[in-house]
Amino acid sequence: MTNQAAVHLWYPKVFGVQVAPLTSSADGVATWPETATAVAVRLLGGDRIQVVAPCGLEDLFGMVCRRNPRRVTVEQYRRRVKSKQLAKRWPHVKIIDQPLKQTPAK
Repeated sequence: MTNQAAVHLWYPKVFGVQVAPLTSSADGVATWPETATAVAVRLLGGDRIQVVAPCGLEDLFGMVCRRNPRRVTVEQYRRRVKSKQLAKRWPHVKIIDQPLKQTPAK
């Protein structure tokens, strides 16, 4: 488990890129490498739950593995997909390799 509050301290040494300190646990979840994994659940009082899904839940429920562009480069994403053998471990998961297309500003 990684201490999300300290990511900004070690990330530059590991990945060579400066990142801003996180402002909250939800902000940390929003930086997780794949959109389907950027989900957290918190137990609240009265046995209620709070779902934090800054990238939405569509990819999780749709079995789609897609790069979260907030922090992970295309190259890092491809290495993760390969090293974790996602296609082999979960053959029904659709792995999206292309970067997200940017919509031109109007």
